[in-house]
Amino acid sequence: MARLAGMSEAQPLATGASSLADSLGLPSPSGANERVVGDATRLGFGGAGLARGAGVVADATTGVTSKVAQMFAANQGQQVASAATAGAAGGSVREAGGGAGSQAAAALMGGLAAPAGMGAVQGASNKVSQFFRPAPAMQQVDQQIELTLSRQGVDWSSVPEGVRQGIRSEVQQALRPDGELDGAALSRLIDFRRVQGATPTRGMVTLDPGQITRERNLAKTGANSVDIGMQQLSGIENANNRALIQGLNNAGASGADDAVTTGGRVIGALQRGLDAERGNVNQLYSAARDSSGRSFPLDGGAFTQQANKALDDALLGGALPPGVAQHMNRIASGEVPFTVDYAEQLKTQIGNLQRASSDGSVRMALGKVREALDNTQVMVLGEQAPAAGARAVNPGNLPALAGPQLGEDSLAAFNQARAANRTMMQRIESTPALQAVYDGVEPDRFVQQFIVSPTASIRDIQALRRELVNDPQAMQSVRGNLADHLKRKALGGADDEVGNFSASNFKKAFDAIGEQKLRAFFDPEEIDQLRAIGRVASYMTVQPKGSAVNNSNSGALVLGRGLDLLDTIAGRLPIGQDTVRGFVRGIQQGNATNVQPALMQPNLRQRTPRLPAAVAAGGLFALPGVPPGQDDRRP
Repeated sequence: MARLAGMSEAQPLATGASSLADSLGLPSPSGANERVVGDATRLGFGGAGLARGAGVVADATTGVTSKVAQMFAANQGQQVASAATAGAAGGSVREAGGGAGSQAAAALMGGLAAPAGMGAVQGASNKVSQFFRPAPAMQQVDQQIELTLSRQGVDWSSVPEGVRQGIRSEVQQALRPDGELDGAALSRLIDFRRVQGATPTRGMVTLDPGQITRERNLAKTGANSVDIGMQQLSGIENANNRALIQGLNNAGASGADDAVTTGGRVIGALQRGLDAERGNVNQLYSAARDSSGRSFPLDGGAFTQQANKALDDALLGGALPPGVAQHMNRIASGEVPFTVDYAEQLKTQIGNLQRASSDGSVRMALGKVREALDNTQVMVLGEQAPAAGARAVNPGNLPALAGPQLGEDSLAAFNQARAANRTMMQRIESTPALQAVYDGVEPDRFVQQFIVSPTASIRDIQALRRELVNDPQAMQSVRGNLADHLKRKALGGADDEVGNFSASNFKKAFDAIGEQKLRAFFDPEEIDQLRAIGRVASYMTVQPKGSAVNNSNSGALVLGRGLDLLDTIAGRLPIGQDTVRGFVRGIQQGNATNVQPALMQPNLRQRTPRLPAAVAAGGLFALPGVPPGQDDRRP
């Protein structure tokens, strides 16, 4: 291209630098040491240029090209050190008389040893610095945690004490005198510590796109290798999946009753409560019917006059059902004996009509008649009611004053029975699950219809809980079935051994039931635990904007096989196998599982320094030029 444009062709950096040195009158390297230094310098600057150029390409492209460029642009400082050390090692062997193969092997070993040594030095430096730096007092740590989490809306005091102890220790080691905790990262770490057996990585705690990209791709690369030692990150992913499943098992999913069994247990508990209350109501009615005053007559004339006046005043005369109006006419004309017993039967009929009607006017008209019935007085002894046979007789020759009292007592007994029945029916009508049991329901769809279904309101669920609170077995069955429902949704119906936990499916199932409904059967700490499970699942699988995870697995397969080949080749060298294998494992594992640095604000986290643009530009110019005439096909 340069030739076509009439420009001079690019020269390697070594050639350009040598020409510049000659023009300045500087001496050329003459001895072995100087030549080795020259080799290290050339390869070091070349590595810097390649890394910097890859970074530019990564920013300017997308897709596979960008992903490959990111790999070449990572850890630029280590690349420069590796290239320089490789040049020095290969040059040293050359000066010692070694052949091309020996030089290549020495360069390989030198290139691998340098970054490993840098990592070791950096780790040792951090350990020494941490040893001499006084740790903040635990009370100060606790205050710092509480303040930081309060900004995230997290109540530190609600975190289980067992989790709090571990978090205090980790924060104490991570804190710096001039540092500030990252509240979001800290709250994510707390979620992980809530889920027993879950292991966080730095990417999961920070949600940093670059860190997540490196961790996921390295995990895939290790999983595609036959070396077990390279599979730590993929092993962490697998163990975390099992920890999430076990978390739901601990919440009640393990050994949970199926829907039919749970439905049967709940129906049985509700039926036992209904039977007991219905027995009490029947007993009260039996006592009222056996009372001596139930045959005493009531003042039918006063009743019909009061009822008709109330209906006329409310303009409800036309809304009264014809059957009730006929009863009132017969009472007024004396066609029926209007006794306490008759009045109670009429009240029962009116109540049934009210519950069966959806017409507000009809219900109000019936209410007016019922009110008039309740206010009707018992006739005194000797008074004759209009209907034949309705005379107030004196059973047992009681004193005259005792007659009306017997009638009033009978009315009171009926009212008590009716009040108990009304209370029972109101509770039944306000609890759909109880109403279904009262009417008769099968257990197979009970849980889905009255607990899990979105149509089951929070009020209905709370009412159901009140009915079950005295039956621990039924309560536990519902809890287990709910936890199992969440697990089945999260695993897509798969068994624990082969299921992959889906964060999105779990969240959908959790939200479909709703936290308020779940709180009816789980205590606040258990709800927090369920929420932590859902969040940890999302941290494990999220791919934030800006990440470049190789989801196709193709690149990871090639890299994994390549690392196996490199390991095999190194195994044939006298000192190569342990060096290469240790370096490869170090690349994969690195600092991914060291989450303490992630607890500090991003501006204080250790970052790889970017190389100066001038150095990178020099590296680009170090690419060898095309010798004149080598590809010249012109005549």
